Amino acid sequence: MTPSPSSIGTRPATVTLRLRDDRAVRVRPLMRSDREQLIEGFRDLSEDSRYQRFLSPTARLSGRQVTYLTEMDYIDHFAWGVESTDGAGIAIARYVRTGRDVAEAAFTINDAFHGCGLGWRLLQALAMVAAEHGIRRFEMTMLAGNKSMERLARKAGAVFEQPDGGTTRAEAALPPEIWSDLPGAAELLCLAAAAARAG
Repeated sequence: MTPSPSSIGTRPATVTLRLRDDRAVRVRPLMRSDREQLIEGFRDLSEDSRYQRFLSPTARLSGRQVTYLTEMDYIDHFAWGVESTDGAGIAIARYVRTGRDVAEAAFTINDAFHGCGLGWRLLQALAMVAAEHGIRRFEMTMLAGNKSMERLARKAGAVFEQPDGGTTRAEAALPPEIWSDLPGAAELLCLAAAAARAG
């Protein structure tokens, strides 16, 4: 990862991440101004990916959902947005604090970017920011049989509960070892801190 210029015109600062297949993506905190990009990115998801993220059939996002997903304090509720080099939205990683030191984490990745290591880099970056705000554990709820999320959670050392009603929950501690090899970590923390100050 290498930081981009702080901004060009109104484009926010980003950190560039190169994936295992050598594609480059840009990572930055999600912003209120990303409403339309989020809606477009949601439309680009397959029906299966939408179902896995929202745990139910979801054809479109309501205005209330879009507001909730794009307006946050960047401390108890934080999200990384990922876009391609041409500005198309391709992924979001989010946590929402649910207790003093625990947060629910969720990930949405465009189907074209599955299996290239993006999910793990986003988990690392999300965990790093969460730890800065006193969060020590992530809880993740997923459909039973969601192999991609299961692999991601297991790589983070998560402990799984027994499936219940078609879903399962996993809980992962967030030691610094999780993000110790995250390229661009310092630059990402700077972006997250700036978002929290502005938010």
